[in-house]
Amino acid sequence: MGYYYKDKEFVIENYDKRKPFSSFLPGIAGIRGIPLWVYYANRGQGITSFGLRDKNEPIQEFFPANTSYQYVDRYGFRSFVKVDGEVYEPFAPGSRDVVKRTMFIAQGHFTIEEINETRKITYRVTYFGLTNEPVAGLVREVEIVNDGAARILEVVDGIANILPSGTTNETFKNMSNLMVSWMGVENMDHHIPFYKFRASSGDDAEISMVQKGHFYLSFMEDGQLIPPIVDLEKIFGYDTSLSVPTTMESHSLEELDLKNQVLVNKVPCGFSPVSKKLEAGEHLNIHTIIGSVSDVEIINEKAKAFTKTAYISRKREEAEEVLDELVNVIRTESAYPVFDAYLKQNFLDNTLRGGFPLVFGEGDQRKVYHVFSRKHGDPERDYNFFSLAPEFYSQGNGNFRDVNQNRRSDVLFTPEAGLFNVKMFMNLLQLDGYNPLGVQGTTFTIEASAMEVLMGKYVLEGQEKLREVLSGKFTPGNVSMKILLEGIRLDIGEDAFMDRLLEEAEQHIEAVYGEGYWSDHWTYNFDLVESYRSVYPDRIEEMLFEDETYRYYDSPVHVLPRREKYGRTENGVIRQYGAIEEEEHSSRFEQSNWKRVGGEIYKVSLAQKLLHHVMIKFTTLDPFGMGVEMEADRPGWNDAMNGLPGLFGSGMSETVELVRVVRFLRENLTRPVRLLDVSHHLYSRITEVLSREMSLFERWDALTSLREDFREKIREDIGGNEVLVDAKEAGQFLERLEGVLMDGINRAKTLHEGVLPTYLIYKVTDYEVLEGKTPYGLQRVRVKGFELEKVPFFLEGPARFLKIGTAEENRALHHRIRNSGMYDPVLKTYRTSASLEDMSYETGRIRAFTPGWLERESNFLHMTYKYLLGLLKGGLPDLFFEEIRTNLVCFMDPEVYGRSTLENSSFIASSLNPNSKLHGQGFVSRLSGSTAEMLSIWQHMMFGKSLFTFSGELCFSPEPILGADFFVDGRVTTTLLSDMEFIIENDTGLPTYSERVCIDHYKVDGKAYACICGDLAQKVRDREVKQIIMIYKLKEESL
Repeated sequence: MGYYYKDKEFVIENYDKRKPFSSFLPGIAGIRGIPLWVYYANRGQGITSFGLRDKNEPIQEFFPANTSYQYVDRYGFRSFVKVDGEVYEPFAPGSRDVVKRTMFIAQGHFTIEEINETRKITYRVTYFGLTNEPVAGLVREVEIVNDGAARILEVVDGIANILPSGTTNETFKNMSNLMVSWMGVENMDHHIPFYKFRASSGDDAEISMVQKGHFYLSFMEDGQLIPPIVDLEKIFGYDTSLSVPTTMESHSLEELDLKNQVLVNKVPCGFSPVSKKLEAGEHLNIHTIIGSVSDVEIINEKAKAFTKTAYISRKREEAEEVLDELVNVIRTESAYPVFDAYLKQNFLDNTLRGGFPLVFGEGDQRKVYHVFSRKHGDPERDYNFFSLAPEFYSQGNGNFRDVNQNRRSDVLFTPEAGLFNVKMFMNLLQLDGYNPLGVQGTTFTIEASAMEVLMGKYVLEGQEKLREVLSGKFTPGNVSMKILLEGIRLDIGEDAFMDRLLEEAEQHIEAVYGEGYWSDHWTYNFDLVESYRSVYPDRIEEMLFEDETYRYYDSPVHVLPRREKYGRTENGVIRQYGAIEEEEHSSRFEQSNWKRVGGEIYKVSLAQKLLHHVMIKFTTLDPFGMGVEMEADRPGWNDAMNGLPGLFGSGMSETVELVRVVRFLRENLTRPVRLLDVSHHLYSRITEVLSREMSLFERWDALTSLREDFREKIREDIGGNEVLVDAKEAGQFLERLEGVLMDGINRAKTLHEGVLPTYLIYKVTDYEVLEGKTPYGLQRVRVKGFELEKVPFFLEGPARFLKIGTAEENRALHHRIRNSGMYDPVLKTYRTSASLEDMSYETGRIRAFTPGWLERESNFLHMTYKYLLGLLKGGLPDLFFEEIRTNLVCFMDPEVYGRSTLENSSFIASSLNPNSKLHGQGFVSRLSGSTAEMLSIWQHMMFGKSLFTFSGELCFSPEPILGADFFVDGRVTTTLLSDMEFIIENDTGLPTYSERVCIDHYKVDGKAYACICGDLAQKVRDREVKQIIMIYKLKEESL
């Protein structure tokens, strides 16, 4: 069979001869556990690298995917078995033995197995992360089965390199020969080697001692630690290539003299030598934990508990239970078990990038805190610097767009999360229309008086120790670990104490400017609003007007006006380079900053923020009034189109999203809105410009001047004076804006054969030279004319347009896309774009990529799934169900896909790639925006556009969109709001979207109802019911 899904595991036979892929263990150690990052591949014995926090604390050296495939069998985990007088290495790539090798991949662990017919030995290895412990650890379970006659086996099993604590990945790669000078192994008398630098290695006057370290703990029988090998010479002797275990070949284990190992000035290893006579069919088990602790005494004290077979078995179960509890919020039972499992994997991977919302406290003092997230860095994304906090309640770093989109569905699973994400990401929008890139989680502070009250009420012992943590910024993980490690005694349970503490604390968004201003980041904010509206449609007015604590982020970076960034190059062409200016030597790059008035943070309503943002983005329409300009050095979603800003590029996707926000405001601005006086001046001047007859260029020039004047006024201080705008007046203003925006969209479609383009480029046709140079060093110019240059079609624009087009428009658009270069007729999938062969290299690095690879003309799953979701949202369910047969990963052929079809990839090589062996293969694993789109697809399939509606009365109003083939015995079962069973009964043989079927009735906890409205709907939203059954029937005229 090769690849198949069975018993909650994805199985790959002969895994080491299949297409190479890279993946990872989840890095989730439970709420009160410390995670490791652990990467693996289908080569060697799997694990390619692992460590603590980030690349700067590796235990096994981090390798990019392509080199990890080469090195994993040499520097990673190794096993040597001496049997019948010969030494052989299980899983060795050059073995001439008759072997069958299989990999079994589960959510929280994976297993590799080698059945050696020649040696009559089965070697089975399982890896999983240690959970719910104050110790970060990777557990390796080895099971060796004697499939032959009774005989003695000598086994050396472990890892070839363990980097001592203090080693950073970069310094080791560049100066490994020097780094061994600091390396040492201690604690050998406890049979738990402790690997660390003896002191700091920096070239500084102040030298610090290194206390924390990595450890290797291994046992075979309960309570009996195996004396380890840490000196590679004891195994390999003179063979520094680590190819042949020459010492083991010529000596018995008893002759290895393990008491005289070299413990310094070399890269150490960690191996467990055991010898045992096995009867026919008898098993030998070795249990190993490799990890990291802040002090050697922690692992010495834990050793007794760790060295029990029952403990290891329980921890393996826990590793799966932690994940099962997490993903069961999307538990679904359809006619396609692989689809159901795929949903859970998507939820897990979505959580790994966006985080999972924990809710602390009650009422208005409720706090939401995301755990388990990290930036999407791994061996295939070696360019990203990931980080997992090595503490309880672990959280990590991320980028604005990524975290934002992966939290889109939070409120649909955890209604108590409420407006947290809306507020967080709306707060990060700046007055100038942009936002910081780096999102670094949240922290808390508590006033001294409130802290003392809590201490007096709830802390029996250890108040001083707890004050050490609470006196500055803290996280739940800081506090929880302090309570455990310092033995702090509480008068109530720790969970209850955390609720009380965080209720009294102030939460801080930690964000930093990062690397630039992308033109699309703001567009994901409205998806958060839509999700909130799906659950709380009765609270939209309250959301917009009653909370006046929204704020504006204030980056130490400014967008320059045209005179400072439009310039003539040495080649005589006009370009927009160096569009932003950074404050020099500013500490504000390292911290969150908020716009202030008189020293106090300026606070507004969401209605004001949205109206202001609409205005500032409207003024960035391009010279033809179609796309939103890329005026600040960065492009939109497709980073590889990085040359567009310099070419006066603009994006139609952003125009579509601006229409969505304008329409929302037109519908919901029911009260007057206060605008900052400078914003109101912008509002008035936009109205004036739109009332005058002028050419498109003149309008662009006028609106751009307004934007530049506004930004100059807000660059330093703002006065804080506000002007009230009447709701009717604002509505008329928004109506006019929508008309301009839709005119631009329609003209763009007309100019591009009815397909909405994603990108536009403008060529300067007329300009005058100004005095001086731009900060970038170009001759200043004033542009007096542009002409449009077409860019090949990209899928993003149409995918976004499907959200605002009519069903008729969308069907016509889909037909055109299927007959364009954006469709791959060989694989029956979608490509990011049509052919870029005729596009200039100046447009971006994408042009230099090979066709069908990375962002260039490949099946980039995030965009393909966004398009599929668009088909659902755009009223084309028949086309959606037709397309998912070849476009959802779970329905693809794993022989072609080359990895588990439960796991997404960033992109799939298209049939345009010159290497035909790669066609249809997935690359860059799992942590992709496609998971966010898949959760939205699930939401629309199971519930429709909205969970609840409100027209004077709250109603639970699902409208599932399911094909008839998804029903098994007339049922599809899924999960509503994380824990209610929602059953869709449909024995009509027709899809739920057929015009021939309708809803017959509902059953709520066994009682029949014609509809679910009022108090009953409220009970559903409050999760006070256990089961809802929605029953379809044929319409009477169809009988």
